[in-house]
Parts: sequence; C-alpha cells; structure tokens
Amino acid sequence: MCDHTSRGLQGRQAGSPHQACAEVCLPSALYLNMEEPGGDDARMITERTARRDTFLPDTASTRLHRTLRKRMCEGDFMPGEVISIRRIAAEYGTSAMPAREALRWLVTEGALVFSDSRKIIVPELNRERFQEVLYARKNLETEVSRQAFPHITTEDIEELQRIDERINEAIKRSDVASYMRGNYQFHFHIYRLSQSQVVLPLIEILWLQYGPSMRYICNRWGASSIADDYHQEVTQALSRNDREAFCQAIAADIEQGMMLLS
Repeated sequence: MCDHTSRGLQGRQAGSPHQACAEVCLPSALYLNMEEPGGDDARMITERTARRDTFLPDTASTRLHRTLRKRMCEGDFMPGEVISIRRIAAEYGTSAMPAREALRWLVTEGALVFSDSRKIIVPELNRERFQEVLYARKNLETEVSRQAFPHITTEDIEELQRIDERINEAIKRSDVASYMRGNYQFHFHIYRLSQSQVVLPLIEILWLQYGPSMRYICNRWGASSIADDYHQEVTQALSRNDREAFCQAIAADIEQGMMLLS
C-alpha cells in the first residue's frame, strides 16, 4: 500500500478528515451521465448510477436531456449555433415532445437561450458573463477540489494520469473533440469525489455555459492554444499529498483555460 492510500486509511481509523474513498452519489436531479473508462471503474460508476436513478422517472425527455447536457459540457455545440427541436428529434429518433422538453430544460439552466419565440441558440459568452463565470469557476471548483482531496486514492491519481495522457495525445493530433472530452473527464473525476450536493450542481451549470465557448477557441486557435494546462501539477501535488498545491493547480488550470476566452 502506498503512502497516499495508507495515510487515508490511517486517517479514517483515527477519525480525521483523511478517510478512504467513499461512495459518491451525485444529485439525481441533474441527470448528468458522464462517460468513464472501461473495466472495473466503469462497472462501479454504472452501479452507482443505477442506484442513484432508481427513483428517477426514466422518460425519453430525461434521457435526452442527460445526453444533451453532457454534450454541452464537452463542447459539442458552438456559440451561436441554432438547435432546432426537429433536428434533435431526428438525430435521436424521438418525437418532437421529448426533444422540446429537453431543450426547454437546458434553457432554464442557461445552456441555451430563445433568440425569438421559435429559435433556440447556444449563447455566446460575452465579457461580462465571462468575468462572472471565471470568478464562480475559480471559487467553486477550488472549494469542491478541497472537499474531494481526502477521498482521492492512489487509483484515482493513476486514472487522472491516464486521462491526461489521452488529452496530450489528442492535442498532438489536433483532435479538439477528444481533448474536450478528456478535459471534462479529468476535472469531473476529481469533483465527483467531493460528494458535494450543493457546490457540484453549480459547477455543472457553469460548465454548460463554458463548454461551447472553449470549443470555439480550440477550433479557432488550434492545439497550441490548449497545450499549457496544469494537469501534471495537479497529479504531482496529489502524489505528494499536498492539498494546497493541488488546489492552487486547479485554480491555475481554470484561469489558464478561461483566459483563452478573454
């Protein structure tokens, strides 16, 4: 057993905040179904999701909302893009009603806006909104990372390193879509471990607004614009069991990415 894990187990026995990784249960109302790696990790996530969703209505509109929400966070849609009910219904093989409900739900979350009574678009992140999102992301994501820290195991650190390797490969290939998915997975692998039922939902709302604009920047400026992240500093701080350095690296990574939008 390595130092990081053994310290966590010892802390749990002593009743300190450094306890072993507990089961994470996301707020069910968010319907956020995150893509995870295969193998045992995937089975664990599937089991947690199944337990979480046992009391949720499993309807076409909730399933579609869950899928679209994840795509928004990963930057699959561009700022200014028109999202029609007919297009979404055809793409996912549903009737118009579930598509309409899912899109209206995203409007209430600020991920989409009505440009008129019939047109739904992905909003652009203007300067005033950018400053608010930057402020909120730095504060909330740093706090939720601080909450997650005692629950991060050696296995989590190794998984974060694997995700970061995939991100670096995506940057080399100028594969923006894979980069966006990897960046989302990296951050939310950490944030989910916080077990937060208050802060995490707020962060997810912010990512719905951040994802499309970040995708635009990556498409416009290419791989060189996204190469200098702080993911390695994050995993190195975790390996040293250095909470403050870990939180500082998270904050620096957020600011570096957001500055590309300024």
